[in-house]
Amino acid sequence: MLEFRPIGELEYEYNADLGLSYASPVRGVWNIVHIGTLVPEAHEIFVCPTSCLRGVVLTTAEMGAMDRLSTITVGEDNILEGDMEEALQRGTERIIAELPVRPRAMLIYTSCIHHFLAVNYQRVYRVLREKYPDIDFIDCYMDPIMRRTAPAIPSLWRQIHRLLKPGRKVKNQANLVGNCFRYGEYCDLTVMLRQAGITVMDLNTCRTYDEFLRMAASEVNFTFHNTAVRAAKDMKLRLGQEWLPMRPGYDYDAIDEDMRAAADFFGIPGLSPEEIAEERRLTEKAAADTLALLEDTPVSIDYTAVDRPLELALYLMDRGFNVESVFVDVFTEAREVFEALQRRAPELKIYQSLGWNIRRMERGYPGKLLAVGQKSAYFKDTNFFVNIVENDGMYGYRGIRRLMELMREACEAEKPMRELVQIKGWGCGCSFS
Repeated sequence: MLEFRPIGELEYEYNADLGLSYASPVRGVWNIVHIGTLVPEAHEIFVCPTSCLRGVVLTTAEMGAMDRLSTITVGEDNILEGDMEEALQRGTERIIAELPVRPRAMLIYTSCIHHFLAVNYQRVYRVLREKYPDIDFIDCYMDPIMRRTAPAIPSLWRQIHRLLKPGRKVKNQANLVGNCFRYGEYCDLTVMLRQAGITVMDLNTCRTYDEFLRMAASEVNFTFHNTAVRAAKDMKLRLGQEWLPMRPGYDYDAIDEDMRAAADFFGIPGLSPEEIAEERRLTEKAAADTLALLEDTPVSIDYTAVDRPLELALYLMDRGFNVESVFVDVFTEAREVFEALQRRAPELKIYQSLGWNIRRMERGYPGKLLAVGQKSAYFKDTNFFVNIVENDGMYGYRGIRRLMELMREACEAEKPMRELVQIKGWGCGCSFS
């Protein structure tokens, strides 16, 4: 089997995650350790066998955040003695006693073995909450066996926001939920809301735990990623906050619809038809400037850089770019986008970055190639690449123009690809600093 297939030969239900997978050395996407450390004044505890803890500890050490992490090792003796609950409770109590500063919250990650043995960890949390009323305990999970029904990242975003408690709502305050990166000057939504005097809250910008807790008072939650859906739905039920999903794509009409919905919610003026026309003109100019620089340079896109790689490929092709390939392991975008690409470019290469056979791929490209994302850069072996993950805080017309700017920069200057893609959790500043 080839490591890629033309999109014209694929079905919309395509999914590479069907069995044995290949793990490349590309490590920029954030994992649960990085996301957990965004909670200010909180402490993470991982309760796992030694083999599982190795990766967790290495990740935290690379971040320079070992003071934010503790571990409780699950051994064979715990299984034989049947004292998993006691080990969890005693270990947590010891950690609290030995920490130099009392944490405001504790994120406790149990693992697959706890599910296998039906450990009653909720009873342990009830005991801990009674004994330490000044600490908020929340159950988190490191259980890859549940990646289809309860994937770790969406579950963690939900659990983190379960630290928020129901209370009185504050007018003209909104949350951005489920983002690894701050959405600021390159996000149309943030700019519009702040110019209208709306307070925009985001875990990324919270410097204290009390500030984070104030997110419970917001009227509405905006999300940009599918991984935030579970959190938004849960917050709507528990906290009574409305939820407005923003589509982080490249369809101008979709951007305008989402922005109008946000403006209507707060009763503020959105962009006028003339202003929308100007935004589109500036964005088209940015794309044209980028095409003029790249000319016929092949472009490869991957899903670690942007949430909607197929939509980006279609956007670029419609403007004359030479999109050579897309690295994506499961289609999560609209069927209409997939079918439009099949008609537009049936020969477009779709690579399975997790597929077992991609390890035999003959990496590289004859000539210069521009990659958007770390995985496409690695597999195509190019130093000309846009080094971002998870949209990097870009949304709307401003986001597209910023991406065009990054593509121009990447085309003009090489980067040390082999060094950069091995940095775990690219751009993880974390709010505890």
